[in-house]
Amino acid sequence: MKKILLLAAASLALFASAIHADELTSSKRAQIRTLLDITGIKAIPEQIANSTVQSWVPGIKQLDSKFPEKGFIIMRDTYLAGLNAKVEGGGGLIEQVTLVYHNQFTAPEIAELLKFYQGTLGKKMLASQAKVNGETFQTAMKWADSMSADLDQRIDAALKKEGLKLPEVPKDTAKPAPAAVGAPLAQPPAKK
Repeated sequence: MKKILLLAAASLALFASAIHADELTSSKRAQIRTLLDITGIKAIPEQIANSTVQSWVPGIKQLDSKFPEKGFIIMRDTYLAGLNAKVEGGGGLIEQVTLVYHNQFTAPEIAELLKFYQGTLGKKMLASQAKVNGETFQTAMKWADSMSADLDQRIDAALKKEGLKLPEVPKDTAKPAPAAVGAPLAQPPAKK
């Protein structure tokens, strides 16, 4: 039995190393870094800071309706500064995303991606990506909204089949403001 387990482990180790035979050389790392720069990796911390603080707004406004806009700007700027301080260097965003690309693409594939993004079509894609993503999301939301009555009925029927029912929303409860698109489910920092 031990021999079978050792043989299986050795086979698995050989198979795994064959799958990931492409090393993260300094050349591949540099190409990935160029690709990340071209595709806008440094904009991600700002997006995260904006989305996170925006997701806090309803909760903070509920606790203090007079909390000033200046406070949210300070929170966002501080959050962003904290993220930007850790983008580079060991364990930073660049290093972590470099490993993601390394694990998904070989060095020749990274070179092809670079060629694409440095070409006319790749540049057009990067320039229009935010608009295309926004329009795609809005189209998908309209599509899902158009089916809401049918989906509500399906959900109610499925719950009823299991002897369950959604609780009724009190009529005097105001509907909370929706979180920003793509915002993490975050809570505002606790008061000290």
